[in-house]
Amino acid sequence: MARAVKIAFVGTGDVFLKYYLPEGIEKAILDIVAICDVDYKRAETVAKFVGNGCRAYGDYNEMLDSGEVEMVVILTPPTTHYSLAMLAIKNGIHAYVEKPFCRHLTEADNLIEAANANGVKLMAAPTLMLDPPNRMMREMIAEGAIGHVAFATDPAFQLGSAISAYMDRFVSQLEHSGITILQKPEEKTDASWYYQKGGGPVYDLAVYSITRMTGLLGPAKKVFAYSGIVDGSRTLLQGTEAERSIEVTEDDNTSLLLDMGASRFVHINAAWHGGATKNQSFEVIGSRGTITQSSVGDIVTRENSAMVHIYRNESKEWQDIPVKEDLWWIPTGVTHLADCISRGVETDISVEQARHVVEIMEKIYIASKTGESQEITTAF
Repeated sequence: MARAVKIAFVGTGDVFLKYYLPEGIEKAILDIVAICDVDYKRAETVAKFVGNGCRAYGDYNEMLDSGEVEMVVILTPPTTHYSLAMLAIKNGIHAYVEKPFCRHLTEADNLIEAANANGVKLMAAPTLMLDPPNRMMREMIAEGAIGHVAFATDPAFQLGSAISAYMDRFVSQLEHSGITILQKPEEKTDASWYYQKGGGPVYDLAVYSITRMTGLLGPAKKVFAYSGIVDGSRTLLQGTEAERSIEVTEDDNTSLLLDMGASRFVHINAAWHGGATKNQSFEVIGSRGTITQSSVGDIVTRENSAMVHIYRNESKEWQDIPVKEDLWWIPTGVTHLADCISRGVETDISVEQARHVVEIMEKIYIASKTGESQEITTAF
C-alpha cells in the first residue's frame, strides 16, 4: 500500500470547499497537514475542521519553510498561480496547480525548467486525460475507428457564479460531502474575478475543451479567434443579502478555431452565456464516422455514469459503449499526483500538455486583436 503524502491546500474558496476538501478527507493517500489562505481566519476554520494536527497559515512562505509539506495544491486566483508554484518548487516541494496552469507561455517554461532542476513533480489542471471515456476515445481515434478526423466541436459555456441557483447548489454540495463550514453568503469568497481582467471564460472554461481536444487529437498548429464583451455587468449571489452587481472587464464571449494539421479543425466557443443546450457536449467527426460521449449524474451526490458513442457511416448505426471504470472529477489529478509521488513513478499525463494549452490560450487573445492566426510553437 502506498504511503500517504503530506499535502497543503493553498486557497479556501468555492472550488476548494466543493471539490478538493472532500477529496482530501476521503482519500487515504492524501494527508492534509496544512491549510493556507491570505485570510488566516478562513485557514484556521478549515484546519480545525480537518483536525488530526492540521495547521493553519496566513503566510505562504512560513508554511513552505515549516518542513511539514511534501506537496502543495494551489487553488488561488489565476494571476497568483505562477509565483506560488515557483516558490514551492524552489523549496523542493511538489506542486499541483488548478487551472489555468499560468497566464503566459514564458511562465509555463520557467515552472517546468525549475521543477526539473529541483527534482520535483509538477501537474496542472484540468487533468481530463485521466478520465476513462477520454482515454477510450483517444485510443479508438488513433486506431482509425472514425477514419481520418475532419473536424470537432467542443462548446465551453455556462453562466458561472452569476446563475441564480448557484448559492443553493453550492450549499447542497458542501452538505452532501459533510462540509459544515464557510457556507454563509458573507463567508463566500469574491467571485468577481471570473468576469474581470485576469479571468474570463477562455482561461476558466475553454481550458477544458482545449485540453480534451489536444489530448484526443494531439498538439495544435495554429489558432484563430474572435473575442469581445456581450454583457457589461453581472449580478452575483442572486437571492441573498450579499447580492451585488459588478462590471465585466474581461471578454465574456470568445469563438476560436484550432488548426490541428492534416486538414483537421476544432471549433470552441467559450462564453459566460447560455444556461442550457440540447447538443452533445462535444463531437469528433471523421471520414468514416463520429465519436462522442455522454454522462448522466448528479453534481451534488457525485453519482454518475458515462458512455462513449460511435457512429459508423458504413453501418449507419450508433454503438453505445458503457464506461465501467471510475470517472474523473475535478480533484482526481491531486490524488493521482500524490499516488505517483508515493510510488516514485511518472504521472499518466504531462505538464507539457498544460504548457501547450497555456500557449494556445495566450495566443487566442493575440489572434483576436490582430485578426491574424497565430502559430503554436509547443508540443507534448
